[in-house]
Amino acid sequence: MSAPLPRALQSYKAQKYNDALEALSPLLRKPQSLGMDVLLIAAQCYAKTNQYASAADFYTRAADMGGPKQAMLRTLAANMLKEANESRAALNSARIAAKSAAFDAHAEESYRRYLHEFLCLDERLMDDQRVLDRLKAGDARYFDFEFPHNNILWCADESINARQTKIHNATAFTQQTRAARRAVPHAFQQKIRVGYLSGDFGDQHPTMRLFQGVLLQHDRQKFDVTLFCHTDEETIKKDRGMRAKYPNVIQLGHLSDRDAATLIRQSGIDVLVDLKGHTKGARLGLINLGAAPIQAAYCGYPGSGTGIDCDYIIGDAIVTPESSRPFYHEKFCILPDTYQPNDDTYRPLPPATSRRELGLPEDRTVFASFNATKKISPATAQLWADILLRAEESVLWMMCPDRFARENFAQWMENAGIGPDRIIFADPAGYADHIARLQAADIGLDTFPCNGHTTTSDKLWAGLPVPTFKGSHFASRVSESLLRAIDLEELVASDPQGYVDLCVSLAQSPDRVRTLKEKLNANRRTAPLFDTRRFTRHLETAYTMMVDRATQGLEPDHIQVPPMETHGAGRG
Repeated sequence: MSAPLPRALQSYKAQKYNDALEALSPLLRKPQSLGMDVLLIAAQCYAKTNQYASAADFYTRAADMGGPKQAMLRTLAANMLKEANESRAALNSARIAAKSAAFDAHAEESYRRYLHEFLCLDERLMDDQRVLDRLKAGDARYFDFEFPHNNILWCADESINARQTKIHNATAFTQQTRAARRAVPHAFQQKIRVGYLSGDFGDQHPTMRLFQGVLLQHDRQKFDVTLFCHTDEETIKKDRGMRAKYPNVIQLGHLSDRDAATLIRQSGIDVLVDLKGHTKGARLGLINLGAAPIQAAYCGYPGSGTGIDCDYIIGDAIVTPESSRPFYHEKFCILPDTYQPNDDTYRPLPPATSRRELGLPEDRTVFASFNATKKISPATAQLWADILLRAEESVLWMMCPDRFARENFAQWMENAGIGPDRIIFADPAGYADHIARLQAADIGLDTFPCNGHTTTSDKLWAGLPVPTFKGSHFASRVSESLLRAIDLEELVASDPQGYVDLCVSLAQSPDRVRTLKEKLNANRRTAPLFDTRRFTRHLETAYTMMVDRATQGLEPDHIQVPPMETHGAGRG
């Protein structure tokens, strides 16, 4: 081993990555000296110092040397290229990795994630079918290679969703660990102590834009509320002041799962509500260690938290109907209006931005989609194309920041008969600006099988009608839930063809669209969807019913929360 390499290794172990690269520099200038060890240290150092393109280059060189780890190395190269905004190269590297071995879970996951994000619709259609065939055949490898949140984005079969086994940074709970959690002695008191566990406690996070009004309207005479926070610094820095108003924030991001679970137990929490589920940054290991006598899943993940030890999932009659019970290990807690919280006090509602400012045509129907690109499935794209083909005097206005994804989508649409002049791409915007621009559109387009969630709520808040059709799993039923809670059932079609017909009919009836917008704006202050006080009282009733069962020594069971007699009273 040459002298530069030991020095580089020593610097790398000391986390002095630039020093390590400097030590390697004599070797990096000599291609014949680039053995696997040199390539990997260089790649790691470039990755640690955010020099992503260089990191990708060295991971690729290491993969080119062959060996059993080449799929992993090409996947790492793909991830670095993605960070470097080299989307086309990232997909190519991920594709090679996925096809270079019989089966590599990480390579498969990355390849499919990039197909979704970059709108490679035809390739995705074929690959979704390939994976679906393996799932239907019962191939255990395919139930454990992608995270459940990715699975529900494309697969609306609850029987398959329920069998996903991949869990981030945790071991699945067992009936024994669940029984041990429930058996821990616990003293309930007159006030119900609710703990919310999340890494999203910042007012610029989509979950908090929905939920913060509930946090601030809890009845402090009856409930003690604690926020157990593992929010990252970047999210906290983006906060614009609301976080300081949140009740009793306890930081536990620096604690191990076991220490954090112990802290929550020592706090005497009666109901621990996990706001993350199978989403990025969740602390599933903490939950599965058993931090509270009652644990509930809510808001963050639209589906069963497979492997996560929650007694209840909080839903409603639309997203969690009785027919779905066999596919959930959790008991259903059914709220009366909708499962989704909404903030009617701190959510901005600025005046509309003009079409001229946004570069939108004044004389055409504007269909708008601002969902994440990974939600635009091949089926969704085909529905949109069918709508645009029939509604000839219309344009599609959609958020799509990635240039490679834009090229792919525009080409797919052109092949479907929709010219590039009918697609207007938008970039992300600040939240208030986004709500203002939504008001310039005529009709919001939904995505399938994973609907808009916060995105649909934002459109309805802005007064933009969002047609949808009935779904077959939680994620595909969300828009229907929201529309019914704002008294717009007429925008829920029974099937995909009915959805296309409805959207085309609206595009051809501007007076009807105008009437729908007027109804939306009126219902914003009267219907249940945006009545935070009413929602909070229902949620508190849910917690009370959970605690009542526990104090009576009863096992968790399905709960139906009764509706308040009136809603909207006293709202401005």
